[in-house]
Amino acid sequence: MKLPQIVDAFSYNTMLLWQHCRFFTNALAQLDVLRRAVNYRTRWWVIPDDIDQPIQPYDTLYFQCEVSSGSYLWGGGFSAVSATTVNDTGETVPTEVAASDLLIQVVDSCTGIPLFQDFANAGGFHSNFSSRMTPQFMLSQPRLILEPGLVNVEISNRTGNTITCQLLLHFAESCKLINEETRQRDWKQMIAAGGVTHG
Repeated sequence: MKLPQIVDAFSYNTMLLWQHCRFFTNALAQLDVLRRAVNYRTRWWVIPDDIDQPIQPYDTLYFQCEVSSGSYLWGGGFSAVSATTVNDTGETVPTEVAASDLLIQVVDSCTGIPLFQDFANAGGFHSNFSSRMTPQFMLSQPRLILEPGLVNVEISNRTGNTITCQLLLHFAESCKLINEETRQRDWKQMIAAGGVTHG
């Protein structure tokens, strides 16, 4: 039986080069099941969530994302926005910024298994919006996030500059199916907790 064509943003992108020997094509093939699934929704996490939260020189930002257990992390993007440094006179001045000035690590808190063997250079995940492909990086295959659905993220600044950046993580999050039984159970829990009163 022939499966129907997947209709999503990847199939609408006329700039994709569908060559079997390219990494992107093979990584996208690993997403085939998720692209066809109807009980998953897109979930994005931006880290840090406040663009005005820079990473200080030689410091590490620690962040934890919470998604539904059974979700998949499949890709993301990274952007180094700006950087400042202190000059000889003690003034804070803008300076050149590069994504390669930062390191990234992502770990599933359930298993403790990191996404990369060691901290990865953020330059490899830099979102190139002028690219002929897509503005995001893709994992070689989606990573299953187990219970309790927490993902630990570290972004390290390895320069003497204060850098503003953001990491975007793409998840396919499992949807909670609501039926009458779960609706009644949730309603009873809300009443028991005092959140709902009868008038």
